[in-house]
Formats: sequence, structure tokens, C-alpha cells
Amino acid sequence: MVIPLLQCLYNPEQPFPAAGWDYEAILRDIELFSIGSQMYHLLKASGRIEQVPEFFGSRLKARHARATYHNLFMKHKEQEMLALFERHGLEAIPLKGIRFAEAYFGHFAARVTSDIDLFVRADRLDEAIACLESHGYDYEITKDHHARLHKDGLMAELHWTLDKREWSNLHTEPFWSSAVPLGDFRYVKQLSPLHTFYFICLHGARHQMDSVRYLIDIVQILHAKGGSIDYKQLVEQTTVDKTSRRIQAVLSIVYRQFPHLQAIKPLPFDTLETHWDYEMVRSARMGAKTKQYYLYKLFFRHFIFDTWKHQMKSIRKAY
Repeated sequence: MVIPLLQCLYNPEQPFPAAGWDYEAILRDIELFSIGSQMYHLLKASGRIEQVPEFFGSRLKARHARATYHNLFMKHKEQEMLALFERHGLEAIPLKGIRFAEAYFGHFAARVTSDIDLFVRADRLDEAIACLESHGYDYEITKDHHARLHKDGLMAELHWTLDKREWSNLHTEPFWSSAVPLGDFRYVKQLSPLHTFYFICLHGARHQMDSVRYLIDIVQILHAKGGSIDYKQLVEQTTVDKTSRRIQAVLSIVYRQFPHLQAIKPLPFDTLETHWDYEMVRSARMGAKTKQYYLYKLFFRHFIFDTWKHQMKSIRKAY
């Protein structure tokens, strides 16, 4: 039930509200995917919060209020960490989180942030870890493509690349070379819209697009900064990085659920059959797994790779 509501919020040509909507069922799905803050923000931003039942708007408002309090704390902690890296002359780029919400949703509390993810230079990872340790963070583990530390329940992840090393030939330098300083910082930077979009798509693929959250993030970027995203450049970079099939899979899912995107940002390739379906993903989250679910899992585990080498690696270690 959430997808039709989102389609109306993102496409003003669709009638709103649609007749026959079960708002209690929509709320249950919103809770299931933990997207209450996003939905409230989108309803407010579109000027349609007054067009939904009062109980529906009130419940979303309450969730947004909790998200605001939580994200205020996260914003403060992220700012502390960024200032720390700046003082030590360590380049860092915030990924997802507060900065992403501010830049692409227009409000720091538009999506809940659970931890702090920073992109750091690979050759300065040890320095970045030591920097956080010197300020009370406890080192936990270095795994796949990030190091994890924590302090008083707050998790920080330092990424030196944006994909697991076994699954692609991803080059990080283009992400750094197109990044620009964030605000008044010199060493703290922000990704370009193109590379933010690329990263968010990779992030969704890594989680097999198993939540509506990943679809919302991608659609929101296209609506907020689509004019700054060059699909030709994206295709060229993903071809070099050997990640193109993953990006195609993710965008195939998004564009099938939000067909209006073809009119504002046409895909430069045909969509793939991923076996992704909203009801299937929803049912799986509640514990009911169908034959289609296993086809979808099989696709994302073994058939989203650009080369035989990476596909064979997925047999030994699932993506």
C-alpha cells in the first residue's frame, strides 16, 4: 500500500488521495519499513498533509518528532567528528546520514540516521582510526570495506572504498576528484550528486533492495538533483568499475515502481528482470517467503555481476 501513496507524492499528475486507500494498512507498512519520517516529510513538502486522515498525519508527525530528537543528537556527534578530522588534516566525506538528508530531502530529520559513515582515504585509514581512538572511540573490527568503532552506543564506520573488494573493480579516485569542500571545511568534503547517486545505488544493491527506504532515497535524489546527474557518465564509470549490472538492477526496480521517472530522467538501458516485487519483499519481511522470493535472492546473490570472475566469487561467498 505504500508504493501507490509514494507514486502520488512524487508524481503530481496522479490523483490524490486515491479512493479506497486503507490508511491503517499503509501505516502498518510504514512501520514495517521504518519510513515514518520520510513519509511525513514528503507529505509536508508536497502540501498534502491536510489531505490525509487526521489520525494518519498525527501518527506520522509523532514519529517525525522522535526522529528529529534522535537526529539532533546524531547531527551534533557528526559535527564533532567532522571537526576532529578537519583539525587533524584528514580528508573525510560523510556518507548517507544527516548531510544526505539535508542535501537531498531538505531537512536533517527527513530520514532517521542510526550511525555515522565516513569515506576516508585508503592510505590514511589507520590514521583515521587512531584519531577516533584518541577521542574515546573503541575499535571493533575492520571488515570488507570499512572499519567499525563505537563510543557510548554510537557506531562509526570508516569506509576506504564503496564496494566490497571481491565484487567489482571500483575506482575511488573519481569520487574524491569530484568532491567539493563541505561548508567552511577544507578537508571535509561532499560527494557530487552523480557520485552520491552512484553510492546510494550501490548501497541499495548491497542490501538487495529489501526495503522501500532504498527506493525512496534514489527517487528523492532524482527529484532533487536529477539535472546534475549525467547517465552517460554514470554508465561509463560503472563499466570501468564493473558495477554496471548492479546499477541497472537497482534502477530497473526503481523505475518499474515509479514509471513517471522515465519522462523526467529516461534510463539509457533496458530494464532487467530482478524478480523484485513489493508484496514479495513485504511478505518476506514478515516471515513469509515464496518461490519468487528465492528467485529474487538468487538473482541478487549471483547474477548482478559484470564478469565471470566476480560471479564465480559469489558462489564461494554470497554477495
